[in-house]
Amino acid sequence: MRCKDVMTTLVFRCHEDDPVQKAARLMLEEEVGFIPITTGSGRLAGVITDRDLALRVLAEGKPANTPVCSVMSMEGLLTCRPDDDLRMVARRMEDEQKGRAVVVESGQVVGVISAADLAVIEGPRRAGLLMRALAHRESASLVRS
Repeated sequence: MRCKDVMTTLVFRCHEDDPVQKAARLMLEEEVGFIPITTGSGRLAGVITDRDLALRVLAEGKPANTPVCSVMSMEGLLTCRPDDDLRMVARRMEDEQKGRAVVVESGQVVGVISAADLAVIEGPRRAGLLMRALAHRESASLVRS
């Protein structure tokens, strides 16, 4: 199975110069916690999560007009191509403790694969392994706090 077979193609995104308030409003309206951030030419620049907004904006007292590029995550993004093998991407998500992979083609965001997508396709065992890896990441961040 290929990534294109399971990826969500309706991807809400923001531009790197958009204010964080726009990203937060989009998350609220569309009930998502993850938004790819793109450049003016539509290339992937980073991602912003609801957690990024809480820790890098709210906790630091930054204003609502702060550009998303100043608080987005750029390091360690997990990306793949539409024709990549889904099982390989699932393993990478586990190994890198990522809940989502951004599907990119020619630098453009064309989809997203989430842990929930994998749970439906890969079955409970793979989903359990990924959830365990994500829980480990979260508990490790709590210990550092």
